[in-house]
Amino acid sequence: MNTNGKLWIMGWNRLSLIFIALFLLPIAIQAQVANNRFLVYFTDKANTPFSLSQPEAYLSQRAIERRINQNIAIDSLDLPVDPAYIQAVQNLGDVEILFPIKWMNAILIETTDPAVILGLNALSGFDRLEVSRVLINTDELIFKQPMLPKSDADYGPSLNQIEMLNGLTLHSDGFRGEGKWIGVLDGGFTHAPNAWVLDSLFLNNRIIGTKNFVDGDDGVYERSSHGTYVLSTMAGWQIDSLIGTAPKASYFLGITEDVTQERRIEEVFWEIGAEYADSLGVDIINTSLGYTTFDVIDDNYTYADIDGNTALITRASDIAASRGMLIVTSAGNEGNNQWYYVGAPADGDSVLTIGSVDAFGDASTFSSRGPTFDGRVKPNVMAQGGLTVISDLDTGIKVGNGTSFASPVLAGMAACLWQAFPDATAWQVFRAIEQSASLFEMPNDSMGYGIPDFEIARVLLGQVLDVNSPEVAKRNNAFMLYPNPYSEGLLHAELNPELSFPISLAVLSSVGKVTSKSDKIADKLALEQKLTQNMIGLASGVYVILLQDAKRQAFASRLIKR
Repeated sequence: MNTNGKLWIMGWNRLSLIFIALFLLPIAIQAQVANNRFLVYFTDKANTPFSLSQPEAYLSQRAIERRINQNIAIDSLDLPVDPAYIQAVQNLGDVEILFPIKWMNAILIETTDPAVILGLNALSGFDRLEVSRVLINTDELIFKQPMLPKSDADYGPSLNQIEMLNGLTLHSDGFRGEGKWIGVLDGGFTHAPNAWVLDSLFLNNRIIGTKNFVDGDDGVYERSSHGTYVLSTMAGWQIDSLIGTAPKASYFLGITEDVTQERRIEEVFWEIGAEYADSLGVDIINTSLGYTTFDVIDDNYTYADIDGNTALITRASDIAASRGMLIVTSAGNEGNNQWYYVGAPADGDSVLTIGSVDAFGDASTFSSRGPTFDGRVKPNVMAQGGLTVISDLDTGIKVGNGTSFASPVLAGMAACLWQAFPDATAWQVFRAIEQSASLFEMPNDSMGYGIPDFEIARVLLGQVLDVNSPEVAKRNNAFMLYPNPYSEGLLHAELNPELSFPISLAVLSSVGKVTSKSDKIADKLALEQKLTQNMIGLASGVYVILLQDAKRQAFASRLIKR
């Protein structure tokens, strides 16, 4: 993210100084205390007054139900930091406790008192201390003057970024994110309440909460407009101009980026924000930022650090995913630079990392690439981040480039998909999106698994859950194949008369692999012949047959091959 070129961020990493010995010289302590803010880690939560059997003391009912629905147990990571440990630090002297951080069993403090640092070593439960260095946020945005395509559809110039993902049918079937909560952790949401395309969001009171973790208050409509642009790609609703990918979802807005200073403490703020979003019951978190390099060359992340386990924000993102939230993040905009890999938290193995394509579906040259150091495919999937239609800050729209926009475009569609299958887990939604993508069989470093097809994802989720949302059930009843089970001879299809030729055909295996695709099938007989031909040579098993007609209606049915 960026408002004026690249945003510099200060923080700590593997080279952070750790104070664990009493023999530290006062002059050395004085020099380090000048950094003011520190992470204080504790060893345990053994004597906490909170209980795993009474999570309502620290989690909302919605957060508890999200865990129950996904068979996720309440564990020690959910327990708050022991208040006795916090009070012991407070008693050391002139120190402000900024935030507790339960997932890391730590607190963020601010102090200029060397006695506080020295006193930590004598405290029961004290583990270690970390201080900060400077980091570059690599998710730079590039804004252009409006060069908007024309469209007669209600979506206006924003049509392409949804149509590319085959998401229009989800919207037309009534799945626009309603009932899903999306957290947007960003640098600020300047002018969001006054942005024309966000009128519906505010008039219908779908902001479920705001929190500024940098300043410690609830004011988020300040500091930066980056979050406003990001939010508009999901929540926007202005006919013939911009319709977002989840225009009926509800949103939590959090500031975790300090755009006024160059500190990597934002990684800590992000974790605090994610913990807060989790406790509220948020379903999806969008993060349009990424970290790779420090201002001190010796402190830069190396490619070896992009392993899914090193960066604090990556580890926090994976924990957030383990709580049953879908974590969506931008790949980064380093594709044209010497460092062209994804950064953190995009390297997380439980993070759905989104790269950018242009309006034609080709990889944007600026989009950061994979793989991770340990060889995993990144980015996971792609969405339009080139000339993406976004809100202007008042009564208009404009376009911008950046994976910062590709990520929320995808996150919004994920909310719609999840709404269609409310019993799905976050991981099932993650995998269905990934398996529906255009390059799932042959991923590459630039495109990952490719561009998702949300109609295929719907079929895959229905198959995994062995249940169908009402509209999918209706389609399955309308599309019948026989003989079923099938072994040989001509396959016959009984189709709904509303189906409009020509149609396309896709045959998917039980794990979502596309075994064959055919386009421009002219009539029913040609469909039966092509389907029969496609089934020849396939192994025994269950297959999903997906049809899409000229009106972009999708029809699905299962076929058992003996």
